[in-house]
Amino acid sequence: MSQRIDEWIEKDNKDYHERQFKEIYRSTVVFCDWLEEIGYINSDSELKILDVGTGQGANLYYMGKRYPKCKFVGIDINAENVEIGNNFLEYAGIQNCHIEVGDIYNLNNKYMSEFDGVVSYQTLSWLPGFEEPLESFVQIDANWIALSSLFYDGHISCTIDVNQYNPDSNQELSIYYNVYSIPSVRSFLLNRGYSDFIYTPFEIDIDLSKPKNNLMGTYTEKLADGKRLQRSGPLLMPWHFIGVKRAS
Repeated sequence: MSQRIDEWIEKDNKDYHERQFKEIYRSTVVFCDWLEEIGYINSDSELKILDVGTGQGANLYYMGKRYPKCKFVGIDINAENVEIGNNFLEYAGIQNCHIEVGDIYNLNNKYMSEFDGVVSYQTLSWLPGFEEPLESFVQIDANWIALSSLFYDGHISCTIDVNQYNPDSNQELSIYYNVYSIPSVRSFLLNRGYSDFIYTPFEIDIDLSKPKNNLMGTYTEKLADGKRLQRSGPLLMPWHFIGVKRAS
């Protein structure tokens, strides 16, 4: 299945990327906490890590500061985002991070066997399916892969094509919000030489306000037991973290 690129280039939401530099998403912080808990990385690690679908590199920026001995490369299909992100990293004095133009569906061979780990934040569910992107991740041949996206702990995957019209900008946008079956993802990766599959739901611990324009954008609703549901527009957002290691 071929990807659509209009939502990543022509209609890319610059505000979505830029506001993450001002206040890093809670999911990014907790994802890194989790990577440390499962032993993939720590403050003294000297790893080379690839961030696929990095946008302007806000998550890269956070990881670069949190893990100063590591080297990070981000790739994104949007050349404008790459330029903006690299300019910001240079201005901020972050020397262990760099962003390059790259396509998940057609990765340059130079990335193969060059990285200890591969991360992907909030990207997989916004693509047509998980198989082709994960096949690219596998070909990189890193020691481990870690994902943050929308998953369901059962044998059900959902293809969700959101069509949004913004009357303020007179802009229409069609974008995927797919939810993938964790058992299916597990089977896919195990069959390609990865093991030690581990996953956990991301349970957010802060309140997020509903967008005033009533369009897509994550917000929370608190349940009677104090837990928070994450929603975006009319959809529930079942965020999970997934990690696998290359079988020895």
